[in-house]
Amino acid sequence: MNYRQTRHENVVLFMGACMAPPHLAIITSFCKGRTLYSVVRDTKNTLDINKTRQIAQEIVKGMGYLHAKGIVHKDLKSKNVFHDTNKVIITDFGLFGISGVVQEGRRDNELKLPHGWICYLAPEIVRRMSPGNNEDRLPFSNAADVYAFGTIWYELQARDWPIINQPVEATIWQVGSGEGIKKVLAEINLGKEVTEILSACWAYDLRERPTFTQLADMLEKLPKLNRRLSHPGHFWKSAEYVS
Repeated sequence: MNYRQTRHENVVLFMGACMAPPHLAIITSFCKGRTLYSVVRDTKNTLDINKTRQIAQEIVKGMGYLHAKGIVHKDLKSKNVFHDTNKVIITDFGLFGISGVVQEGRRDNELKLPHGWICYLAPEIVRRMSPGNNEDRLPFSNAADVYAFGTIWYELQARDWPIINQPVEATIWQVGSGEGIKKVLAEINLGKEVTEILSACWAYDLRERPTFTQLADMLEKLPKLNRRLSHPGHFWKSAEYVS
């Protein structure tokens, strides 16, 4: 991968790198605005349907560009997307390291998982994930990035992750088996077109997931509505833990 050759309005600009150990660093342009994670969870920030579509389209354009360059993001999530006024910037592509989520335990390695992180991982990755596996052994792919986008698309509608209030072990099973996502898709009521995009991105079989080029077409066909989204609870429920 040659990040120096990446130039796109929706992708953070690579400016340089320091490769002299132990000082390893990548320098990028400064991202204005807030992370998409913060934007969607800000109750004072009203997101109408057209706005969520516009944000999604810009993410899709940026990701389509990266894939065309042969770059797999590996860690696409709302915290790695910045939103400023009417512009979206994708950051931290290709930099994922499993060491960042693995903590050395007293007896054995244990997974230290950031809150909500599992929801962005495709099931084929979750099934292979363990403290002893580094990222080179995990099946990251273009299709896995599309799955992660599906979770962002859900966040734009629901303002939260699809699986919440569950123990880590339960979340891993829900995603790895695909059962949790089936439950979410069965309960949401977002309209046919919006749900079709979710179902396509979250397809358990990676071969059935669309490309970002195909997603661009799907988003373009979404009906343009003028009404605003009501409180998320009126439309869907996340998969919640029931004791």
